[in-house]
Amino acid sequence: RYKQRWHTEEQFQEGMKRYHALVTHVDEASKHIVDELKRQGIYNKTMIIFTSDNGLMLGHHGLAGKWHPWEESIRVPLIVYDPRMPPEKRGTTDDSYTLNIDLAETILGAAGLKPSPYMQGRDIADLYLERRGNAQNVPWREDFYYEFPIDYPDSTALVTRKWKYVRYRGMKHQQLFDLENDPYELRDLMGSEEVKEKILPKLIERYNQVRAEAEYSEGIPIPACVKMSGLYP
Repeated sequence: RYKQRWHTEEQFQEGMKRYHALVTHVDEASKHIVDELKRQGIYNKTMIIFTSDNGLMLGHHGLAGKWHPWEESIRVPLIVYDPRMPPEKRGTTDDSYTLNIDLAETILGAAGLKPSPYMQGRDIADLYLERRGNAQNVPWREDFYYEFPIDYPDSTALVTRKWKYVRYRGMKHQQLFDLENDPYELRDLMGSEEVKEKILPKLIERYNQVRAEAEYSEGIPIPACVKMSGLYP
């Protein structure tokens, strides 16, 4: 797809123009939604979550598409408008790790409904509302498990503030990046013996932990259509 969409200067310019035209259209459509909520008098009673299901490579690293573990692909925007949000929190940014699995629990929380015990996310409102009980005492996540296991190259990763450890299962290949000193992921450190000896074992241990927490469990009901796909037994 890179050669089809981003390989030449002309392809890159045309692709970026179309991409940002779509972004502009989404921005304009969002304005119409907000204006309509205000017209109906329910703006201050409505939670608005603006986000996306994926990023896009846009030719970075010589890649196209949206199924890669690079930052350009896995990072997405997240803007939350919540009438319950205290004034001092509005208009601020928070660099806490939020995931797509948090969205359902956040919506259920705003509606006053309890999430399913099988859900693995967390109510994002814990980051800006004063809570009582367990939510106030449980620290927010400092790392997360990434997976795209259904296409080539199927990949999984552990992402921390400093490190990203990636496994490509179909290719039996691994990568390691120092996100603090190499935020554009240009230097794969798997060739560094010092890093492999001192850093990698701890990352692999944590990778195995978060992967086990995210793995399929016999207790989770799996729809027939998902079983037919072959992803689960």
